[in-house]
Amino acid sequence: MKLLVVDDNATNLKILSMLLSKEGYDVKTANSKENAIDKMSASIDLVIIDATDFQGYDTCKSIKGIDEYKNIPVILISRKSNTDDIVKAFASGASDYISAPFKPEDVKNRVKTQLELRNLQNNAEVQKITDSQLEHIFSLAKSAQSKDDDSGKHLERVKKYCVVLAKELTKPIYKQAITPEFIKNIELAAPLHDIGKVGIPDEIVLKPDKLTESEYEQMKEHTVIGYNMLKEVYDQFDGNSFIKMAMNIARYHHERYDGKGYPDGLKKTDIPLEARIMAVADVYDALRCQKPYHDSLSHEKSFEVIKGGRELQFDYIMVKALKKVHHEFERIWDSMPD
Repeated sequence: MKLLVVDDNATNLKILSMLLSKEGYDVKTANSKENAIDKMSASIDLVIIDATDFQGYDTCKSIKGIDEYKNIPVILISRKSNTDDIVKAFASGASDYISAPFKPEDVKNRVKTQLELRNLQNNAEVQKITDSQLEHIFSLAKSAQSKDDDSGKHLERVKKYCVVLAKELTKPIYKQAITPEFIKNIELAAPLHDIGKVGIPDEIVLKPDKLTESEYEQMKEHTVIGYNMLKEVYDQFDGNSFIKMAMNIARYHHERYDGKGYPDGLKKTDIPLEARIMAVADVYDALRCQKPYHDSLSHEKSFEVIKGGRELQFDYIMVKALKKVHHEFERIWDSMPD
């Protein structure tokens, strides 16, 4: 696989180049925007740009603005890790953002993730994803988003909850909307709900204590970051129902039925159905998990909390459906506890 590393600092350029060459990649280097454009070619599989001290965002935008290169993923590295810089990075066309100083393992994992995602994009079968690809997608999601979930059990549980709830919802008013394709798509898309956390600094995602107001505002950006990352894939495969659902889940799973959620303050059925399903599944699992800042709750208490949030945080139809299948949620947790 061919990589292009762009940095105006010769030392940084050498460090990144050596790190990636040892992983078996064919690495080219460039020390300026102009030099990077000159060295670009359709055979490049991924570009890494240091955006700390020079026009990295512009370099990214210029590369992505060339039709021949628009599908090539770009990873930006920067010591600036506030929300505005992260949003600016993805707005310029970056597929991922790494805060410096970086850990070598983090860079290697992020590169691997983006190359796997590129392979998925290049696979003609992405338009109709099969069961045989499910594990690959789950693995990709885990490496991309689960900074604080080494086991991946949260992702596995959440997709199972979503399938159980979606199947129950076919019985009342969603018989037409929730098709077999919808159920397969939500099973595939659910593990991608927090993929945007790759753009949030580790010190926030991994913080053992309650987040400050400022940190919480920054954490909330993971919804928009995840949406933009997935939209970049969707733009290459317009009409792909799986990617579209993943976009909706990533962006809207923290919206609330009463309109007090984020990032867009949607309310009631303006929130996509798949995101309303995910909201219940994600919160149930979060309540069951032991965290440094809260104790795990029993199944009964978790169910009571969600029931108490109907028509406030949750769609009452979702809660009504959960009432019929909540013991299946309990069985899923019991079969793969943390």
